[in-house]
Amino acid sequence: MTRTELENQTPAAGRLRTSWALAAAGSLLLALGPLLGVVDGAEPAFTSWPLLALLALSPPVVAGVLLMRGRPFVAAGLIAAAGVFAVGRLLSDLLIAFEPMDVARPELFRPTTLLAVTPAAGVWVLVAGHVLVIAGGALAAGRAGLPADETEPPTLVGLPVLIASVAAIGLLGKPFTSTDAFQLDRGPWELPVLGLVGGLLVAIAVPLATALSATSPDPDARQGGCIGVTLAVLAVVVPGLVAGTLAPGLGVSPGPVTALVAAVVLLGAPLHVRALRLARGERDEVRDPALPSLRRMHVIAGAFAVAAAVAVLAGALLPQLTLTTGGPAPGLAAANLLWVAGLALGVVGLLLFVPSAAPAVRPALVGVFFAVQLAAAGSTESVLAASQAGVAQPGAGFWLMVVELPLGLLALVCTGIAAAIERENTGETGREQMPVAELGAVLLAGLFAVGAFALPTTRGDGFESPGLLPGTDPAVSWTLLISLTALIINLVLVNRSRPARGAAVLAGFAVLAGVRALEHPLTGDRVENAVAAPGTWLALASVAALVLAAGLMGARGSR
Repeated sequence: MTRTELENQTPAAGRLRTSWALAAAGSLLLALGPLLGVVDGAEPAFTSWPLLALLALSPPVVAGVLLMRGRPFVAAGLIAAAGVFAVGRLLSDLLIAFEPMDVARPELFRPTTLLAVTPAAGVWVLVAGHVLVIAGGALAAGRAGLPADETEPPTLVGLPVLIASVAAIGLLGKPFTSTDAFQLDRGPWELPVLGLVGGLLVAIAVPLATALSATSPDPDARQGGCIGVTLAVLAVVVPGLVAGTLAPGLGVSPGPVTALVAAVVLLGAPLHVRALRLARGERDEVRDPALPSLRRMHVIAGAFAVAAAVAVLAGALLPQLTLTTGGPAPGLAAANLLWVAGLALGVVGLLLFVPSAAPAVRPALVGVFFAVQLAAAGSTESVLAASQAGVAQPGAGFWLMVVELPLGLLALVCTGIAAAIERENTGETGREQMPVAELGAVLLAGLFAVGAFALPTTRGDGFESPGLLPGTDPAVSWTLLISLTALIINLVLVNRSRPARGAAVLAGFAVLAGVRALEHPLTGDRVENAVAAPGTWLALASVAALVLAAGLMGARGSR
């Protein structure tokens, strides 16, 4: 019996709908539990219920969308993977009912005294939610194992399992660090038996669910399993990361960061074989889906870019901080850079809607994206420092600025797909030798950029703006390092690009260098006796060299 015949069978389809309904009901309870409160006598370390609701509802929402779009086997794999994790999470949450003072869950409650807290109704709502998710996953597991009409050998199974093992190791570490005597920062190994078993089951679930999905002959089941594992890992590690970032006295631990990065990488593991075929121009017309139109990908990328730009500009307009005393929060000088980067991103996004301009401006999005991240880094550092000190909480402007990151990444993914489609349609073109003048301008731009990002842009009385070396502003330093790395890599790759596309890449990174050059004039008024430091002048020199190189490449491409 073929997959299509099974798909049309009412009992099989009804079973999948039932599994989704159970998982959705369980997720609703998981979202409701924190809102009701899991203990009496302590409050969460931050306003966590919106985040917890988002993480809890993501699996059934994604599965529901897949079902509506005719991808039932992907949805089944997702629900089944979520069910595997729910067993360990049930035991971990059940520990709150018996030994709440031994639990390290600041997103649910944070003790402020040595007086024991008592379990509340919310913890039993969480337990009931996990039971329903387990039931839904058990029903979906059989559905995900149905045979496929067109199978694809599960090649390179070890790669996703290896990535999952890295995530599992991260889950075995401490969820956060703490200097608060009342808030323990215990990992699974330091918990009572119930919490230890639950934590180990959650960690084991990552490679187990990944291996079960990776060995499936059905690519849809593999894809669904990896999506489910990724969403489940995010639900476990993100609350601890946010608590360590925002709550006073808490810090970020390396374990959850490792698990988060591995989970995101795992999301693309099922597509690595197809991606390699597409990159090599060896697309399989049977196994690989039909490519979307170039115009459609430009429009989607433009929509994401414009949405990200709106979020950035709104973040610059609204308060970045909310004082814990309730008084008006001071404005952040670093937010001024958001206007420049946000407007540049919006312009590129709007041009992607124009059919004649979209192919030319698309490569510029990479540099503009990093310009936005650099502009946001200063505000992020200030907000995190104020939150850690306990004097303020992130305001609406900060959260809107955070929303930009996933939207911008989605825009980059769409432009990458568009570039692959363009290469598929036009075929390989002969590589031209870069003229000496262009090569010299590119080399100068790179040298100037290294100095611009490594050296401070502003100096004043007792102040020096951050550079590449981590100091008091690690968020800015890391963003500078990542942005400079991206710039250097693209300067190397531009030698292999077609002139018109290379010119756009250089123009995009000129925006990045421009944001660095504008740091002093837009933010220097916060520093007494501020003067422009070498980083500002080197950034201006890098902008000039990038614009010159872009102009020369563009002129060569138009001939």
